[in-house]
Amino acid sequence: MKVFEFSNGEINEKKSLVETLKIDINKKNIISFVGGGGKTSLIYELANELSKLDKKVIVTTTTHMFMPKSNVVLSGKKDDIVKLLCSENMITVGMLCDEKNVKFNHNQLKNRKTFDTIEQGKLKKIKGLPRNISVSLIELAHFVLVEADGAKRMPLKVPAQHEPVILDGSNLVIGVCGIDSIGKPINETCHRSNLVADFLNVHENHIINESDIAKILLSNRGQKKDVKCDYKVIINKVDNKERLENAKRISSEFCKLGYNHLILTAFRHIQKHNY
Repeated sequence: MKVFEFSNGEINEKKSLVETLKIDINKKNIISFVGGGGKTSLIYELANELSKLDKKVIVTTTTHMFMPKSNVVLSGKKDDIVKLLCSENMITVGMLCDEKNVKFNHNQLKNRKTFDTIEQGKLKKIKGLPRNISVSLIELAHFVLVEADGAKRMPLKVPAQHEPVILDGSNLVIGVCGIDSIGKPINETCHRSNLVADFLNVHENHIINESDIAKILLSNRGQKKDVKCDYKVIINKVDNKERLENAKRISSEFCKLGYNHLILTAFRHIQKHNY
């Protein structure tokens, strides 16, 4: 993955998310991710970076997230979590979702280190633990990374009344947006398109532009809703020259709103340019 930092009008490539987010690896942190456009991929990228630094990392959700292929604790029991953390630096913790028309043995699946393709396909998603257990996970690890919002795989959203579900005790909230929302109508590229249209005071066929993204990501009615700690923004999928130019324009819109630090990420290779 490529990571870039926009700061004071300049874009510079960085070595890692840990560096760019300025995470103190010597302090315990709960980091909640909200928005759309690649939260899960970013969470596991950050988790991998931290685990390589020999930190114990728990990935979880307060809503729903896709079932990973391995190192999952689904029992909700602290003893099971501690046991797996003894052998693995990064694990995922959650509970089984009740899927209609799918039958499987809960007891057999609750304590599994790996899942085969068939099982993973049946389960698809996991849900969050009870809140009292979720807030105590930081006692067991150095970092807890939380998928705290849902977007139905859309790149942009405005939260509903019950969203997001930021975990109590979060030290950092990261608002995520996919830059692939630029140039597309709200009703094709946004989760909760009616709320996005209402927020921007436009019709649902309105074409998303750079200013719209800045407003949504920085508003207390948008991605900063219910944020009571440090907040940072990641613009994801900046994976070609055109999108990089779009990101520069988004950065300018953020500056107009008094926000001068933006993180850009790409899971595909960006050709070298003179920034």
